[in-house]
Amino acid sequence: MAAWKQALEQAAQSTAEIELFSIVGSNTVGEKLAPALVAGFLKSRGFSDVVVKSAAEAHSRKVTARLDGTEHGIVVSVPVIAKGSSTGFKALASGGADLGASSRPIREEEVMSLSALGDMLSLENEHIVAIDGLAIIVHRDNPLAQLPLQSVRDIFSGKLSNWSQLGGRDGVIKLHARDDNSGTFDTFKRLVLSGASLSRTSRRYESNDDLTAAVNSDINAVGFVALPSIGSAKALAVSDGVALPLIPSELTVATEDYPLSRRLYFYTPAAAKRKPVVSDFLAFVHSNAGQSIVARTGYVAQALYAMSLDAADGRLTGLLRLNLNIRFEDGSSALDNKSKLDVQRLAAFLAAAEHRESRITLVGFSNPVTGASQSSLSRLRAQNVRWALRAEGIRHNISALAGSAVAVSDPDSPNGHRNRRVEVWIQQ
Repeated sequence: MAAWKQALEQAAQSTAEIELFSIVGSNTVGEKLAPALVAGFLKSRGFSDVVVKSAAEAHSRKVTARLDGTEHGIVVSVPVIAKGSSTGFKALASGGADLGASSRPIREEEVMSLSALGDMLSLENEHIVAIDGLAIIVHRDNPLAQLPLQSVRDIFSGKLSNWSQLGGRDGVIKLHARDDNSGTFDTFKRLVLSGASLSRTSRRYESNDDLTAAVNSDINAVGFVALPSIGSAKALAVSDGVALPLIPSELTVATEDYPLSRRLYFYTPAAAKRKPVVSDFLAFVHSNAGQSIVARTGYVAQALYAMSLDAADGRLTGLLRLNLNIRFEDGSSALDNKSKLDVQRLAAFLAAAEHRESRITLVGFSNPVTGASQSSLSRLRAQNVRWALRAEGIRHNISALAGSAVAVSDPDSPNGHRNRRVEVWIQQ
């Protein structure tokens, strides 16, 4: 039995309900995903009567459970308060949360304010839970199927105000947006507005689901939500500059090729400064069992699998593509935090019996610019992934290639970093 569970019996003598830990922050993470992960964790650790219920405070949940077979019939709870990513960082700073949930990366000033808890940019403090896509949604009867990212920006900044300006039916565009506390809105500002201001005509929401309901009730409406909240609305394909339009799907979001894909996070104190139960919970989140809950909740899990599709590079005809891209820090061949974990996942995938004889092809890409430096950096990125796999003990036949320029985003846009990637292809 984990040490934290053994300590519950003594604590139960002085209280009717023990708070195991608390989560504060993103509505995107906290509304459905975090409660489902907590419930799955408690069940996996032998608790019964696990219940997720709404709390008295708006946009808050509480997960309760009972640990049977103990003298006092211990009841535990985990509150989840979901009012926006920024509230999670504030709660961590004040000691009001054990985990901060965020649908955006931590800001520099937040890193500084939390420095007493450790380096919030390190793998010990920053935990990537899932991948999500920010979907641009319209009413199901809206005839439009796709929009350039620039048009989405012009719509939400108020430059375009009628659907007829976009080739649609005549009708005044009604804007629906998340509120200022939301990490979803922070992501939208960074990836879509890109310095422009949101139109003052926008109606604002704390909840993704409330926004979707409003769009579903008005044929002239448009909004943006997390993937699991699309519901019966229509998600538009989005193109970024020279790249082809992509609809948010399991593949395009998992590889982060979709221009509005994003990572979902838990931020915590360093291991020595947090409750042992929190470390146990994080281990569950990253396990296959935890990631299966991510998938069931509607987000994109980080479990790996191969799929057949048309190769972007003619040299790879007949190979299967894995559902991840290894990405890099800006302007370098250094792996970012998620990619370091992805290499470990890839190594575990390749070590499985059914993949031990597979041949692997790593294809590196850079922003599509002319010159030998692009090819050299692309190949170096692929080689760095190969070296990282060798360091994990993988001895497969691995080729490292520089791919021809295949842009998934405009090189000059805020999404230009998405072009700096290594794709993973496999021959079974």
